[in-house]
Amino acid sequence: MKISSNYYQKNILLTRPETNVVRRISAPSHLLDTQAAGKTPASPAFTGNPLKPLNDYVKFLKVKSYVSAVTKELDRLPENQMPIFRNLSMEYMEGLQYGIKVFKGLSMKDIQYLSENLHVIAVKRGCKNMCGYCYADAKPSKREMSWEDFKLITDGFKTLRKRLGNLPLFGENMTKDEDTLIYRSTELFYDADCMDIAVKDKKGRLHDFIDLTNELHGSLGRKTVFDTSGWNPDNKKLQERAEKYAQYFAKPENMDKLNAFNLSFNCFNASYVAGVKALKAGNKDVYLRLKDKFTDRIANAIFTFTPLLKNEKFNILIRSFGLTARNADGFDIAAMFNLIENVTKKLEKLYQNDLNGSQKYIKSADDIKFYLTLASEKMDKIDTALNSSGRMKQFMKDFNIKAPMQEHDNTTPILAEDLQTYGRYHRYIGMKLIDTDGRVYHMDYARFFPTEIQLNIKDKSATPKLANLRKQFAINKDLINRKEYITMKNREQ
Repeated sequence: MKISSNYYQKNILLTRPETNVVRRISAPSHLLDTQAAGKTPASPAFTGNPLKPLNDYVKFLKVKSYVSAVTKELDRLPENQMPIFRNLSMEYMEGLQYGIKVFKGLSMKDIQYLSENLHVIAVKRGCKNMCGYCYADAKPSKREMSWEDFKLITDGFKTLRKRLGNLPLFGENMTKDEDTLIYRSTELFYDADCMDIAVKDKKGRLHDFIDLTNELHGSLGRKTVFDTSGWNPDNKKLQERAEKYAQYFAKPENMDKLNAFNLSFNCFNASYVAGVKALKAGNKDVYLRLKDKFTDRIANAIFTFTPLLKNEKFNILIRSFGLTARNADGFDIAAMFNLIENVTKKLEKLYQNDLNGSQKYIKSADDIKFYLTLASEKMDKIDTALNSSGRMKQFMKDFNIKAPMQEHDNTTPILAEDLQTYGRYHRYIGMKLIDTDGRVYHMDYARFFPTEIQLNIKDKSATPKLANLRKQFAINKDLINRKEYITMKNREQ
């Protein structure tokens, strides 16, 4: 996944420890619902015993006064000046989290920090596909959240949003021109395949990707992304699950809860990689058998997702080494074209068999032509901008491949210094990940910075280690919670 390394945000509120200027901007009054904020302690938006603890409740009452005051000020702002959560003074908002269980022990500055660009709530960790190119360095794992812990998180954000009159909590800290689709998603995975994501509740009932998507969208107001690299066609459980997803997300009102539905098709699949190794060792028969196994998998996935091919949100993501790579035979553009041609032929055969049989998707010869054209259009772009994070560095060593890569060793200290100097108002694209144990990480996919923030969920047992975790650049609460001195000036001015 290609991500630019930094950006500059004009008119952003930046932490300025050296200045004494304080200017606070908040949400327009129509977004701050005074009814939701509550004019009396009995307001239904706020529940809990006001005497326990009393200090927290007193803080909460002061927050209501602040919301009321800024509402009057903001009535003068034009309607088109849409604010984000960071525009509110968290010092004045301290106490707003009163009684929300999942935020117990966190300050409003902690909550603001983890909310901004909340890109991942990892309900499941680990993947068994073992692709050669995996920026997450994913390995098999059974670690996942319970449905109850996931609900604690979504319900907590839902309550906080209600108290703010549904002001968006997850506003991206970037200019409109730099705001891209990826940053408007809160994904349910980091290193897991979405076909394997399904969590259980305390009664043993299974909640699959559809249930999780609906809960995320309904509570946080966020869309998510479905991403898979396919499955074994002989796996009856996953095949039935995939067919269910295809029918469900074929409906526009359901696909609207996603920003993308992706099928990953690249030459780094474990079976295919093993086949190329066999070929280089002189065993062509093993190569052909493993290649056939891989292309069967992809052709079956495209066939299963036929109801989605017409939707612009359905993507077939193709990656390989580019033309400038050396020693990349089997993993370059030429190899990908060969795999695409092989998959296309198999897909045509699947469609022909469907026409001659159950006619699940194909009713005529014209249908075959129509869907093959759609599939070909989805496979007409190959991404060669590969990243050196995860397993790619070792993969290149194994095959002695030489190619220009995105390196991060030199830029990591620069990014870390900016995070520590400017705290919550740093200038770099920074996304947040909530792990299955509730711990919060600052990330850009190429690297992770641990923070001292952890949500109050029930299961806090150990999780698999995140790839490219930079422990030496930990972000502590002192950095996040320092006193607010803010100005509207751009950092570069």
